[in-house]
This record gives sequence, structure tokens and C-alpha cells, in this order.
Amino acid sequence: MNLSPGKHALAKEIGGNSAMVVAQPGCYRKPVKIEWVEELKVQIRRREDPWVVLEGRHAVEGALGGWWDVAGVVAGEESAWEPPDWSGLDLLRWPRREIEELAGYPFHRGVLGLARQPEETRDMLSLLAELPGDALIVVCPSLSDAANAGAVIRNAAALGAAAVVFGREGVSPFERKAVRASAGALFRLPVRVADAGQVLRSLKAGGFTLMGAGCAGHLPELDACDPTPGRLALVIGSEAEGLGPFWEAACDEQFRIPMASGMDSLNAAAASAVMLWEINRRRAQESGEG
Repeated sequence: MNLSPGKHALAKEIGGNSAMVVAQPGCYRKPVKIEWVEELKVQIRRREDPWVVLEGRHAVEGALGGWWDVAGVVAGEESAWEPPDWSGLDLLRWPRREIEELAGYPFHRGVLGLARQPEETRDMLSLLAELPGDALIVVCPSLSDAANAGAVIRNAAALGAAAVVFGREGVSPFERKAVRASAGALFRLPVRVADAGQVLRSLKAGGFTLMGAGCAGHLPELDACDPTPGRLALVIGSEAEGLGPFWEAACDEQFRIPMASGMDSLNAAAASAVMLWEINRRRAQESGEG
């Protein structure tokens, strides 16, 4: 990290990370590396759990508001953003050019941070035990596109789902592109990741009816669905293969979204939005609210 002579910054110890003091004005002492900044560089090149890269002030504020462990934040020298007073977070100020070099592309959000996933992201059983008897959740066993994963989380939050579960066999919902696409919903909605067998066992043990989003022509259309008043899991298949044999067999029912001639499917995120909206509409009708 390069800071011009005459400038100074103080990075206090944050979450166990090593501290750094850059020389006071007029001094030319060589900066000491900051542990979380070095980790941020590694995670930007190739992310690994439990780390999450936060791009932009909304992502940082969402992580802080969701009580995630934010290791540190870098902001542009020209950015007016400051962390909330209650966060206890210290801020490094860098020239925009250096932030763009770190991010790997022209970065106009001005704020870049590093956070750790909450430990409960792997704990499905505790989450399902806490959900109400009429909970609606979304299950994505094997999505391959991170932007779709983030958009599904955003749709689920907007359309009243209680949680989103991702299969370990698919893309992680904590990838940079997924975090961006979730528009902050990742930090507000419970998100869990587990392997397919654990997901299915947990759902069955938790008393969920599994409704699959299919596209085969023989399946009933979505307007024929009659959502159970109990716990319901909407299962969204992969972009390329759909539900696949394992989840087709696991689902209690499947429905397809009717569409114009020549088209047989929507992308996963769009399908989740349509299915969630219809499920909510039918439930509202049956409860007399619609």
C-alpha cells in the first residue's frame, strides 16, 4: 500500500488483526503490512470461506447492521462515507486508483471491505427449528451462476420468504457477484449452505412440503398449485439441468410456469420471483386476505 508523504493513517487492531501505524507527517517510515488488508487481496483474487468481500458502502453497512464480523474497510480519500459511530470500525483512506487496482476493475463505489460469514451459515437444523409453522423458504441445490444466487436472495427477501438454502454442490452465495446482486438482502435474510443430502434430510425432518419449479410439458401449470398452509420449500433447479433426478424424486409436487410458444424456461432468479409471487397470492386468497 502506498501513501503519499505528508499523509497519515492509523489502523487499530480490529477483530484480532495486526495493527499498523503509518508515519506521521514529515516522516518516511516504511508502512507495516496490515493482516486483514493482505487477506482482502487474497480473497479478491480467489475467495474462500469464511471470507466475504464487501463492495460499496451499502454492503458494508448491511454487514455491520446484520452483526457480521467486519475485519476492516478501505475507502477513497475523496469519499464522504464514515462508519456508524456504534460500529467501532476504523477506516483506512486510500487514493481511488489504489482501490481500483485492489478491486481489479474501475471501482466507483468508493468503499471496499472484508467480513467473515456468521458461523450459523452452516447450521440448518437450528434455523429450521426456529421457523414458524407456515414458513416459506427457497432451496437452490445447484445454481452455477453467482448473479442468479444473489438475485434469488433478493427476490426471497422481497417476496416474504423466511430463508434461502443453497447446496454446497453449487455456487456459493458469498461470492462477490452474488453479494452485489443480493442488493443487501444477504445480510437481512437467513442464508444457509449444506450438501444435498443434509438439506433434504433437514427439510423432511422439519416437516416441509417440497414444491419444485419444473419446465417439462407434462407438469401442471403454476396456477393449479394449492400451497400447503404448513411449511413449504420452493426448490429451484440449476440453470443447465433444472431439478435433476435427485430433486425431482425428492419433491412432493412440481409445477411449471406457463409461457409463450417457443420458450420453455426462465432463468433461475426470474423463476423464483414468479413462483414466490404466485404462492403468496394463493395463500393470501385462501386466508381471506387477497
